[in-house]
Amino acid sequence: MTSEVLKDCDPVVTQSQTGEQAIYRRDSNSPMLVLADSTRIDPGPARVRFLISAWKALHATVLQLGWLRS
Repeated sequence: MTSEVLKDCDPVVTQSQTGEQAIYRRDSNSPMLVLADSTRIDPGPARVRFLISAWKALHATVLQLGWLRS
């Protein structure tokens, strides 16, 4: 799993084996990230596991960037 930041504000996590991505948006007015993917449709168990892993990888990255405080 890899995480990168696009346009200095859009963190993206990609799962190497499947190419599945989770794209987040950074709100410059508050210290939070919002999942840009629609989760209004009930995601399956595999998608939920991926989103949990993606968030963990992303959280480590944005802490290093100083975007969030733990």
